[in-house]
Amino acid sequence: MPKQNLKRFYLSIVFPSVFAIGLFIISFYLLFLPAFENAAMNDKKAMISELTNTAWSLIDEYARENTEGTLSLEEAQAKAIQRVSKIRYGDEQKDYFWIINQQPKMLMHPYTPELVGKDLNGYTDPKGKKLFVEALNIIQQNDSGFINYMWQWKDDPSQIVPKLSYVKSFEPWGWIIGTGIYLDDVQVEIAELKKDLLRISLVITVIISAVLLFVVKQSLNIEEKRMRLTAELRSSRRKYKTLVEASDQGMLISLNEEIIFTNKLFCELSGYSNRDIVGKNLQDLFYLDWDSTLKTLSGEQKNLSLEAQLNCANGESKSVLLSISKVQYSGQEGIIVALKEISQKIALEKETEKLTSEMQTSLLLTKQPIKYAIKDILPCPADSSILDAAELMNRKQEKCIYVRQQESYIGIVTANDFATRALGKNLDLNGPITQIMTAPIVTLSEDALLYEALLQFSKNHITYLATTDKQNTIVGQVSYRDITALQQNTVSYFVQQIETAESVKELVTIHKKVPSLVLALLESGDKTENITGIITAIADAFTSRVIELGIESHGEPPCKFVFMIMGSEGRMEQTLLTDQDNAIIFEDVSEDRFMAVQDYFLKLGNYICLSLDAIGYNYCKGGIMACNPNWNKPYSKWREYFDGWINSSDIADIVEASIFFDFKGIYGELSLTKNLRTYVTEAVKDKGEFLHGMAESVSNYKSPVGVFGNLVGNDVHSKDKTIDIKMILMPVVKFSRLYCLQNGIEETNTLRRIRKLYAQEIISPGMYEELNLSYSYLMQMRFRAQARSLLTGQQPSNKMDVSELTHIEVATLKKIFSEINSIPSMVNSDFR
Repeated sequence: MPKQNLKRFYLSIVFPSVFAIGLFIISFYLLFLPAFENAAMNDKKAMISELTNTAWSLIDEYARENTEGTLSLEEAQAKAIQRVSKIRYGDEQKDYFWIINQQPKMLMHPYTPELVGKDLNGYTDPKGKKLFVEALNIIQQNDSGFINYMWQWKDDPSQIVPKLSYVKSFEPWGWIIGTGIYLDDVQVEIAELKKDLLRISLVITVIISAVLLFVVKQSLNIEEKRMRLTAELRSSRRKYKTLVEASDQGMLISLNEEIIFTNKLFCELSGYSNRDIVGKNLQDLFYLDWDSTLKTLSGEQKNLSLEAQLNCANGESKSVLLSISKVQYSGQEGIIVALKEISQKIALEKETEKLTSEMQTSLLLTKQPIKYAIKDILPCPADSSILDAAELMNRKQEKCIYVRQQESYIGIVTANDFATRALGKNLDLNGPITQIMTAPIVTLSEDALLYEALLQFSKNHITYLATTDKQNTIVGQVSYRDITALQQNTVSYFVQQIETAESVKELVTIHKKVPSLVLALLESGDKTENITGIITAIADAFTSRVIELGIESHGEPPCKFVFMIMGSEGRMEQTLLTDQDNAIIFEDVSEDRFMAVQDYFLKLGNYICLSLDAIGYNYCKGGIMACNPNWNKPYSKWREYFDGWINSSDIADIVEASIFFDFKGIYGELSLTKNLRTYVTEAVKDKGEFLHGMAESVSNYKSPVGVFGNLVGNDVHSKDKTIDIKMILMPVVKFSRLYCLQNGIEETNTLRRIRKLYAQEIISPGMYEELNLSYSYLMQMRFRAQARSLLTGQQPSNKMDVSELTHIEVATLKKIFSEINSIPSMVNSDFR
């Protein structure tokens, strides 16, 4: 095994195994045994305190007899002393109790009767400790407690050993009762238990070591086998990869009926990326009977040429000439396919336009400020060890650390430095972190642009840059990875701006850029579903940031809540002409809290709606907003609302409430809207009258195509022949909502609803394709018109002038309207 791999093996397998065993042994000696010893001593203390309480209870019995007049005080005390003096306990039944009074004077001691009646103020143990005076002090302070001293071994006055006693006051008679344990006994008992535990730990350590040794050995064998197979595979791959890459034709290699490699020319020809192609089956890419083709090659014939159709990424087909050959690849039989387009059409103007667009986009992106990618730095003192710094980075889950000396940063250490400079050079991990740091630190102003950061990364061959403020003080950092992500993802950058905005005024400025972004997405040919999703994501980001600003202004919410959106935003189908459709659901609270809770959320709702209107999301004309008390209610009230709509027989009420069935939670406790969605889905399925009411609104669609096949607009009596695209789209929206509610489908987005209806065979494949294409085409026309209106300073509109449409657009729209015209008849048939 190569040294590098062997080293990696030891670091990843052997070292952790040894470390685990060592950690177990150290933990046992440093943590478990001391804890066990303390627990054993505490158990002994508890035992003698309980025994003393028992003796105390016996004395208390005689004191009660004295109180009751059964015994005189002298008789009661004499009987109590006699009774306690005979009590013995312990393994040898030689442990005892003694009694003194508070002078102190010895009243009873079974093994040193010579002390009975003597004054103990001057009595000391062999080390000079006035133990009885100390016992009196403890009683006066705490009524009971423990004392350590030297005393004779039980009934043997020749042995003096350490002893721990517990003393307790019997206040009615002014007595102090005591008993103790010999610490030598405790230590012997603990020592025996330690031996048992050590034997057990030794057995566990041996077993763990044996298992880990077996694992290490098996891992070593597996690693060696893997390295050998990898080397063989790499050699085989290198040979065929070189052949494929050097070819002037599109080529791919297939093994076990799966594509494992393809060259750049094939990717350009098919429109797929290498990642998209690898793992696919040949049948996925070519209109060809591959079973028959491979059977032809299974005999003596090793090569075959034929024509086929290539399925491209954009859905088009290209006529290609295939040259198929059998090869041996990594010990297995595979095939190489070379192909060449038969009718190659190179659109030079389109390629030039595409290249120009990419260059302009790249230039635009590199002029972004880096401040949205700046993150906090992780400091460590210059006197930290390499190991301490590594543990700090791991604990904080950071990839780099900055070395600080006094008030200045003097160097930087990355995760790679630990591997290459510390472990790679076998440095002492207890050595100073300054040994492996990079100095001086490369810095860049926090106001710098993205292209400036990229230049610094390239120039200095580094992956992290420290950022400085106007005083040239290091205040943060940016990574190469974050900077490149910022460059590549305009939408991500846009959302980052929203999320870091500090005021509604700043959000208003950011929102003015939305039309340009949408127009750029349209010009790029992005799918309508993606564009609506992006616009909705941006709207959600604006709303979420406004809510956060509102909470900062009004204080933390008094209970859980969710901000709910409906209508086009709830369906994730927002355009540039949209108003607010939102509400607040808060959890049910007690009656005494309700007024205060509702007052808070109404104020928050007012703030949110007012701010969104200022940003560019207009007030809802119907008042369906969180600032309206009707739509700012607890969860139980919202269930009542939906129960009322679902069980209503009034078609007008049902149609008016339809917007609420496209709800979605975007901020707060999302489980509230999730639970409400589940409840509504189950409640609607069996409500025929409600579904018939919804079906009625779909049947009322009026086509903008006249009796003679001309586009006459939505209003046949108006001189202005305009088409309201939103009105044209509504039958598709209502149709998909109706059938999803009927079939218990919880989706809200129209295209996804149509897709699920098709997947469950509720609509035919033909209807699915037509509705999908029709909806996407109309939405794209709607977007384009709205974006251009805004960029020219006009208010966006959903209407198009029929006279301004091209012949192709008119023909396409007629076909779409014809398909939409079939929706009412299908609904009427299903909901008679």
